[in-house]
Amino acid sequence: LTWVLLAAALIAAGVDARKKSGHRKEEPVKEVEEPVAEKKIVRQKHAKIVEIVDEENTIEDVDEDKIDEILRESRSNLVIFFYDGRAACPSCGEALAEIEEIDDDIEATGYVNVVKTDDRSVAKELGVTTFPSVVYYRRKNPILYDGDFTDSEAVLRWLRSHEEVATWDLTDDNFEKLTDSHSPDEGTLDWFVMFYNAENSACHSYVALWETVAHKLRGLVNVGKVEMGVNDDVSERFHVDKGDCPTFLLLHRGKMYRYKDTARDVRSLFNFAMFKFKELRGHRVPDPPSAVERVYELCKEKIIDALDDSQTLSVLGVGGLLVMVAATLIIKAYRIKANENREKTQ
Repeated sequence: LTWVLLAAALIAAGVDARKKSGHRKEEPVKEVEEPVAEKKIVRQKHAKIVEIVDEENTIEDVDEDKIDEILRESRSNLVIFFYDGRAACPSCGEALAEIEEIDDDIEATGYVNVVKTDDRSVAKELGVTTFPSVVYYRRKNPILYDGDFTDSEAVLRWLRSHEEVATWDLTDDNFEKLTDSHSPDEGTLDWFVMFYNAENSACHSYVALWETVAHKLRGLVNVGKVEMGVNDDVSERFHVDKGDCPTFLLLHRGKMYRYKDTARDVRSLFNFAMFKFKELRGHRVPDPPSAVERVYELCKEKIIDALDDSQTLSVLGVGGLLVMVAATLIIKAYRIKANENREKTQ
């Protein structure tokens, strides 16, 4: 009986040991599954694969024609998010997610729309060279976002602080009045002016970047732009060649300094306006046109416009002929009257 009880005890101990051993083998299986799932999520996060689940809140994807239509017909401001649809862009997905977070806050203003595009022609037109990027149109005036996309609230603060347009539009008529470039008053702010050609797409692409520079220099240096295609008098005065486009001139205490560096980014232009220009030799600002020259230019423009307009030219031709006929009749009448008076005296 003793041997029987001892054998039963050993068998029971063996069964219990096998059960415990079996439980120990099952536990690692659960521990392996969880890290694998976590690693998968981490890999997706690092790969920046962001999927917008709720389609109702997804930013509208548009092309060049749609953007032109919005800018032409809408009175609202427009935020354009640029992403790369051709090449791998790991950061584009994460940046889009940040913009999605503030999309409702932006459009809640009632006067700002948000769209996204991978249209390269639009990107080129606005000077976008890296992806992701954001361009903010305020009353059809673009400005290029120069921050990062790691914090959606930072992007929102930037949008709210850049609603006002900082660049001055300078023309033949108001250039000297606004800049007082030839003989500025003591203590007035310098002027940093970009000469560009709207018909040259490569040159016109600097407009959005130039507005960014203007906001950086706000309160420190006045920033303006001159469209050379319609303001040739100012362009000729400062000897700006249309082939050298864009041209950047800093006007400081009656002298001008030309920006000649190959780098044309926000930081380089900002540094030039603040202190780098002092390393160059300045040239005296050309004299502004006199009153006689302004009248001459005005008359010349009117004549050129009349020659371009065939209908106006016809009216001027008929009018000139009538004036000549009237003058001839008056002269003839004066001579007849003079002859009559001469005959009476005789």
